[in-house]
Amino acid sequence: MMPVLDIQGLTVDFSTTEGIHYVLKNVDLNVNKGEIVGLIGESGSGKSTLAMTVLDINSRNRKRSGSIRFMNEELINAGTQRMRELRGRHIGFVPQSSMNALNPLVRVSKQFTETIKDHINMPAQQMLELTEKTLEMVAIDPSRVNSFPYEFSGGQRQRIMIALSMLLSPKLIIADEPTTALDATVQSKIIDLLKEVVEQKHTSMLVISHDLHTISRICDRIYIMYAGRIVETGSTEQIMHHSEHPYTQKLLASRLPLMSEHVKVKGISGKPPSTLMEYSRCEFLERCDRASVICKTKRPPECIDNVRVACHLGEGT
Repeated sequence: MMPVLDIQGLTVDFSTTEGIHYVLKNVDLNVNKGEIVGLIGESGSGKSTLAMTVLDINSRNRKRSGSIRFMNEELINAGTQRMRELRGRHIGFVPQSSMNALNPLVRVSKQFTETIKDHINMPAQQMLELTEKTLEMVAIDPSRVNSFPYEFSGGQRQRIMIALSMLLSPKLIIADEPTTALDATVQSKIIDLLKEVVEQKHTSMLVISHDLHTISRICDRIYIMYAGRIVETGSTEQIMHHSEHPYTQKLLASRLPLMSEHVKVKGISGKPPSTLMEYSRCEFLERCDRASVICKTKRPPECIDNVRVACHLGEGT
């Protein structure tokens, strides 16, 4: 089966006055038809850069190499016009802090119809009907279509952005931190909604998050990213119950259980490595309590082909 999104060897650097920031390093990732794939990692790991690179956004001072294929079409150097055609129409996007991404002074109906106009020639009445139908799918009352974004709660605005991303039935939706800044109850509802969107629209989804436990509820497969590299990948079952990379294990252990007393949270000590440096050894070395001599002198195997874990301990399998 041809993947909807197939990323191979993606490397992204940014030139700044500080020097070159090495943000993504030889990333392999794919999303199949009808699949929900999670990309998990802490802040600064490169997750959002991957999303922006697929969409060809934030390209200033950027150098990229590798391959990004969408429906078997190569997107590297596809050109500005072609990417504008794909964004919104064939690739939907729920941006980070998306509940604040709507223009507060423009009615919801206009923001939807403008998106439609950018891609499809459609009569005004039909555009309105499509807008109302899509809002109804995310549990927003269609009668509020002419309201302003500031008249909705944060959770409702998040659902409106999800509706906007699925408006034209794209083949792929990229959701970047879709539950950030929402309380636990609303987070749960948004996660359930994302799963419903994939099922109802027969689309595929890449969900980007730092919250492994929350996102795992809807994912078929998960990629763990650290310092711009994929360090572990596998089915949700493998990641949640049989993880091998020390970083993944620490992410799982850092969760604070609900309804528990006197629980000591097991955080991850230290901080991520600088993106200004290139490393010939394991980037997780200083934060790993299981590191050995080889970790200091040799880079772990890359998560490509049949290699599931980028760690000497797991021998890359």
